Amino acid sequence: MVDILTKQTTNQEFLDFAVEQVHNADIVTTHAGEPSAQVCDLLLNKNGKLYIATSSQNPFFKDLIAQPKVIVDGYKRGRNDGLLRFFNSWYNQKC
Repeated sequence: MVDILTKQTTNQEFLDFAVEQVHNADIVTTHAGEPSAQVCDLLLNKNGKLYIATSSQNPFFKDLIAQPKVIVDGYKRGRNDGLLRFFNSWYNQKC
């Protein structure tokens, strides 16, 4: 398990980090060519996929189905220094 992301961080380490240490993140996709975002609980990382919870009635859900390439953006507070450490990654999997 990594405490901070680097260029050497694997996709699996990124997903573990997101679920276990960040928990909440902005998930961004598009709607009619414009950004569409929602804060989501990162619930599970299984078989290289990141799982979130949302309603199938939510317009954001429909955006995810139409455009599954997303940006995941979140932060966590550092243990000793109080600084925010950001992560941002294209996640090319259906949620």
